[in-house]
Amino acid sequence: MVIKIKNAYLAKLFAGEVVRGKPRYNTDTIVKFKKTILKLTNAESFRELASQKSLHFEALKCNLKGFHSVRVDIHYRLILSLEKDGTIDVTDVILVHDLSNHYQ
Repeated sequence: MVIKIKNAYLAKLFAGEVVRGKPRYNTDTIVKFKKTILKLTNAESFRELASQKSLHFEALKCNLKGFHSVRVDIHYRLILSLEKDGTIDVTDVILVHDLSNHYQ
C-alpha cells in the first residue's frame, strides 16, 4: 500500500529527521510507530490489515466517523483515512492523520 503521512511531525519522525523541541513521544513509541507504518506498507489490502489481529484495525465512530485506526501500542493508535485511486488497477492509499493517545 501507499502511505502518505499528512502530519508533518510524524513524517519527520518516520523519515528519521531531527525534530526540534521537547519530544511528544518516547523512543519506544517512536520505534513502534515506525514498525506499524512498515506493516501498513507491506499489507496488500485492507482485508489483510483487518486479518492482522495485532493491529486492531477498526473503523472509528462519532466525531471521527470516516476514519480508521490501528494500534501502535497499548496507549497510542494511528488515525487513518482510506482512499481509492481512480485507475483500473486500484491502489489502496492510507493517509496517516495523527498518532493519538485516545484514552485520555
